[in-house]
Amino acid sequence: MESQQFFSDKLLGQRPLFSSPSLNPVSKVKAAIKQAIKGCGLSREQIVDEMNRLAKIENIHVKVSLSLLDKWVAQEATHIIPWKVLPIFCRVTGSILPLQALVAPLGATVITGKDLKLLEWAKVEIKRRELSRKTRQLLEEIRI
Repeated sequence: MESQQFFSDKLLGQRPLFSSPSLNPVSKVKAAIKQAIKGCGLSREQIVDEMNRLAKIENIHVKVSLSLLDKWVAQEATHIIPWKVLPIFCRVTGSILPLQALVAPLGATVITGKDLKLLEWAKVEIKRRELSRKTRQLLEEIRI
């Protein structure tokens, strides 16, 4: 409930006109897909083949073709990668850039497992320091 409240208060509140980023992520997601393709070290054909292989394993009924992949990155094309295929694309290319582009308009970010562990550690460390401070305060009060 608390996270839902945060979402509605912080993210869905009224946006000031002309000052917030667009909530339409299409062009940035397309650019991120293009960048992921360039940076992954696989040919477009290899990406398509591996996406189709994983889609079949995951029982996702989609047939990715080279021309469809090209349409997903073409800024002028109206084709958008389906959300059910996006995780497969990210796995094949080893890139979370498209996911990051998708959530960025909400002020969110995508983090990996290692970063998540670091964030969890930081939260625990902050709590530990708060408790340590509280312990010192209580000890000082007892000594009075």
